[in-house]
Amino acid sequence: MVAVPYTYTDEVDFRPALDRLPPQHIEAEEEILGGIMLDPEAIYRVKDRLKPEHFYIGAHKDIYQACLRLCKRNEPTDLLSVTSWLSDKGLLERIGGRNKLATLIDRTVSSVNIDFLTEKVIEKAKRRELLKTLNEAYYLAYDTEQEWSDIASIVGKKTQAVIESPLFQTENERQKWHYNQLLKELQEIYLRISDPGFKLYKLQELANRTPGRRVKDLEEIYMKSLCANVEARRSLDELEQEVGTTVRKWLLGGILPDATTMLVHADGGVGKTKWLYDLLFCLATGQNWNNFPATSEGRKVLIYQGDESKHDMLQALNKRGFNPGTEARQRTQVRFGWNTDAIATLYQDIEEFDPAVIMIDSLTFVNRYSIYDENRTEYSRPVLELNEIAARTGKTIIIVHHSSKEGKARGASAIKNAVSEVVKLERDTSPTANPQEKILTIEKSRSRRFPCSYRLFFNEEDFSFTLLEEVGQEMGSPDNSTKARIIKFLQEYANIKFEAEEIASQISTSDGNARRCCSQLARDGVISCQEITSTGTKKLYYISRDDGNCSIKSPLQPLQSLTVTSNQWITPETQQIHCQTSDSADSGDLYKNDGSPLITPMISLSDQLCKAPQSIANQENSEQLYKADHLSMPEIAKKTNLEIVPNRQKKDDQVISLLNNSQDNCTASTPNCKAGDHQADHQVITSSDDHLSKPESVVRNRKRNSKNIEVGGVYLSRSLKQQVKVTKIYKNKKADVLIKGDSASEPRLLWSDLYPLPAQPWNPIGGGQLADYGGEWVEIVGFASGGRKLQVEFASGRQEYVKKDKLKCPL
Repeated sequence: MVAVPYTYTDEVDFRPALDRLPPQHIEAEEEILGGIMLDPEAIYRVKDRLKPEHFYIGAHKDIYQACLRLCKRNEPTDLLSVTSWLSDKGLLERIGGRNKLATLIDRTVSSVNIDFLTEKVIEKAKRRELLKTLNEAYYLAYDTEQEWSDIASIVGKKTQAVIESPLFQTENERQKWHYNQLLKELQEIYLRISDPGFKLYKLQELANRTPGRRVKDLEEIYMKSLCANVEARRSLDELEQEVGTTVRKWLLGGILPDATTMLVHADGGVGKTKWLYDLLFCLATGQNWNNFPATSEGRKVLIYQGDESKHDMLQALNKRGFNPGTEARQRTQVRFGWNTDAIATLYQDIEEFDPAVIMIDSLTFVNRYSIYDENRTEYSRPVLELNEIAARTGKTIIIVHHSSKEGKARGASAIKNAVSEVVKLERDTSPTANPQEKILTIEKSRSRRFPCSYRLFFNEEDFSFTLLEEVGQEMGSPDNSTKARIIKFLQEYANIKFEAEEIASQISTSDGNARRCCSQLARDGVISCQEITSTGTKKLYYISRDDGNCSIKSPLQPLQSLTVTSNQWITPETQQIHCQTSDSADSGDLYKNDGSPLITPMISLSDQLCKAPQSIANQENSEQLYKADHLSMPEIAKKTNLEIVPNRQKKDDQVISLLNNSQDNCTASTPNCKAGDHQADHQVITSSDDHLSKPESVVRNRKRNSKNIEVGGVYLSRSLKQQVKVTKIYKNKKADVLIKGDSASEPRLLWSDLYPLPAQPWNPIGGGQLADYGGEWVEIVGFASGGRKLQVEFASGRQEYVKKDKLKCPL
């Protein structure tokens, strides 16, 4: 039987210490000292970094110390001066006498490499310091009289100090490093310890380890650090790369920015808390708050409540819609009794629950233990801390506060200055105001236009707020309808960027009206705007959603066909938009908040006219032809019934329009349909007296139906004057094409620029086709009775009548 020696599972290496000298560089030390005595300027290059304790040889420490003292007294550091100083101090014999100093000079050629040699000496000194620390840890591990926690603390702090301290530092750098270490410990205490008593204990312990400083001094240092948090200098390109985009992100477009702090103040009983509950409900459910669009399907919200009792808060939330089983309730959590000394609790809640927005009600309650008066700047310290939290975590923090007698936010101005957004809610004191009407004023904003005030109505039934109008627009704005359609369109195609002209073509309005409304919405933060200046100024508008990245172009399906009858306005097939008027409607419905993005507008005369459709026979302006922007106005065609004015007889030379498609028709005498634009550029087109014996009923011929454009189809391009093949079509009425004979380029053209190939033999009577008129391609849009003359339209939109024999086949 063979005996197997027992071995330990985890054997400890008890090898003896290495029989080597500690890390050192004696030759470099000698050359540094020789260079200082040779070059009178050399000492100034190293004195802020190189310390006497960095030298390994004791004699070298004394010599360098002598050089530092001489430099401090502005005396030279040559051989004679150093020898005299050491002799006066009784150190000359200890360092080896005059021969030692002479030897140092003899071995030195110049001081050109003194900076490099200094780094080598400092590095060796740091290695020796690390060995010393680890050696102490070695013996502490055997010390069973001390508690393990004490040993771990001692070893950890000493090792950390050695490793984290920079190798080469000046005196200011050394002090800055100690200051940063102190700030780290203060941040750990303030941000990670929620128990106020234990926090004070840790502050006192830190003060004892920091000679000459009290707890109050440490608090003041921490406060000043919050006020002077300056980042490193960087270029604009670096900043844009870090931020990712120059466009502001929103939780509710135009009212609640992302990753910021907002102060909401009002008098007691006005309803500021209930208004915020209304906002939080829209955030949690992903609904628009009136005309301010939500940017997510739903977000988590966290409420720190202090002013309301638990019963009152639960009752108010349930009435607003945070009912059991709803998404709003599942995405909402609350906490009572929180105060600013428990910042660590807020960090913990953010880490565990990950809310998008935190509502703190109120600043007075959470700061109730502050030793400062609210009129002092120090009272705003919690707001600065909340700013830091919002910047670090990317969360939005809403702080509820009370108004002063003057109507301003109570307390020091530093409170208002510290936040990015300031919103005021007050009662509407106008004589004609309803008791439930409020005025919401955006007093300060770094994200949108301000000051700006809105009139709200508080619904007592469900605790919601309805946006009635912007103060100053009591008579209503003709742009409200256009803005609402823009918001709806951009929400349907979220994260896709459009130019104003593209939006105009989709919502049926003029380019100028779309540009103006988009600019106003972007100024108010309701929609986002990105400006591209590489090839001239180009503005792209969009609504950003959290469920995808924004793109400049995206495939859009063709628009849904529109139908119209004699007593029906233009409506999409999938969603009809009716113009309804009812005198018996309940007035309470005016203030009902259904999540719609519309501002309740005043009814203007033009709106009233739109709500009262009239028959074609009763129109008095049937002789006029309204011509709007070809990219923006709805496509209009005349009715198949040509008897627009029954009392008139048709003349032989009466203009007859060519109908390419019977869909999407609207009466020519009523250009401003429900989906139309009340501000389109209207122009009366009349025929020349040379062609018509007297003014006749002229009806606009609608544009060609764009739905005939198909992928793979071959068409004529009016702008390129060539055959092209469609490779991709978009819902924004554009198409990518390949040019015949040029496969490298793939331009993007409007559908209206594409026409069918001419038939053979070519017959210019057919409408909707191109013809060559004097070298310019024109579109045939009509003809006089009998076909004696054809009506053509130029690229500029000008129309005229020409003889048939003047036109040629375009190919």
